Amino acid sequence: MSQQRELVFINARFLTEPLTGVQRYGREMLTAWDDMLDDGTIDRSRYRFIALMPLPPLPGTNFKHIEMRVAGRLRSHFWEQLSLPRLAKGGFLINLKNTAPLRHPNFSMAILDLQVLGAPETHSGLFRKFYTWVLPRAVKRAKAVAALSQATAREIEKYYGYPQQMLTVTGASHEHILRTPPEEDILKREELTSRGYLLAVSSMNPNKNFAAILRAMSLAEIQVPLVIAGGTNPRVFEGTELLDSLPQNVRHVGRVSDGELRALYEHALGFVFPSFYEGWGLPPGEAMILGCPVIVSNTTSLPEVCGDAALYCDPADDASIAKQMRRLVEDSALRHELSGMGRARALTFTWRKAAERLWQQIAPAIDHVDS
Repeated sequence: MSQQRELVFINARFLTEPLTGVQRYGREMLTAWDDMLDDGTIDRSRYRFIALMPLPPLPGTNFKHIEMRVAGRLRSHFWEQLSLPRLAKGGFLINLKNTAPLRHPNFSMAILDLQVLGAPETHSGLFRKFYTWVLPRAVKRAKAVAALSQATAREIEKYYGYPQQMLTVTGASHEHILRTPPEEDILKREELTSRGYLLAVSSMNPNKNFAAILRAMSLAEIQVPLVIAGGTNPRVFEGTELLDSLPQNVRHVGRVSDGELRALYEHALGFVFPSFYEGWGLPPGEAMILGCPVIVSNTTSLPEVCGDAALYCDPADDASIAKQMRRLVEDSALRHELSGMGRARALTFTWRKAAERLWQQIAPAIDHVDS
C-alpha cells in the first residue's frame, strides 16, 4: 500500500499580482521548487504541492509539479485571513509574502522586510495597523520563520524578540534578468550613447529616495545625463522644485519592457540607487550582474547584497550621493573595476540556493505538524 503524500499548500496570492520585488521572490521560490521536484531534490512521491490563490494567476504562470487552484470568494487580506485557512485545511501552509493566516494551525512564513516598522512613513495608517497587528501574532504561531536578509533577521529579533539563530536567512538573486534578451532599440529611439548616461529606475514608493538623485545631479555638476526608466509618482517629488518639470540634464524614458531595461543597464555608465530601506535590493543586483557599476545606500541590506563591489552613499545626504556620482563619471578605471567585481558578486547568489535554504528549514516543520 503506497504511503499518502504530505499536502503542502502555498499561499500564492502573489501570483495574481503585478511583478515587483516581493512577487519576484515568491515566483522564483516556486519555480526553483518545481525544478527540485522535477530532479528529485524534493521527493514528489512524498509531497504534493498545491498553490492556492483567490484569482487566476497572471499569464505565463506554469509549473510541472505544483498544482494551481483558484478558490474562495474573498480577496486580498480578507481571503488570506478568512478563506485560506479553510482551503489549506489538512496540510502544511507555506507563506512567502510577509504575512500569514492566523487561524491556520501549521504554517511557515518568510519575512522579506519590515519596512512597515523601519520606515513607517512610507505606508498608510491602515496598512501599518494591519501589519503591526498580524505580524507579531503570525511570528509567534509559525512553525518556521525565514528572513530574506541578515538585516531583516536583525529587525525580526529587534521588534519581535525572535532569536536570529532560529531564523533561516534565504537570500535572493538576480539572474532572472539574464533570461530576457536585451532590446537595444531603446538606445537609438532615445538617442542614448553607450556608457554615456547614468541610470535610475523610478518607483511609486518615496522610500526609494528618488528626488534626492535629482538634487544630487545638480550638485554633482557632471556632463552626462541621468536617464529615468519607469513611471512617475507626484508623491516622490513632493516638497521639491522638481514637481513640475525635470532638470535639463535628466531624461525620462517612461515605462520600459524587461528587455529594454536590460539594455539600459548594460549600456549605462552607472546605476544610482540611494534607497532608505531595502529588504534585499533587486535592482542594484540586476545592474551588477549585467556589469553596470552601482551607487547604493549604506543602509539596511544593501551592503549585504553588494559587498565591496559598489560605491556607497548616505541616502539622507545629497552631497554624499553627488560625490559618488562624480567619482563614477570621472574615473574610468574605477568603473571597470566595479563592473567586474559587481558581476562576480552578483553571480554568487542564485534563486536555487535561496529555495534550497528555505526548503531545508520547512521540510522538518512539515514532518512534525500538529495532528
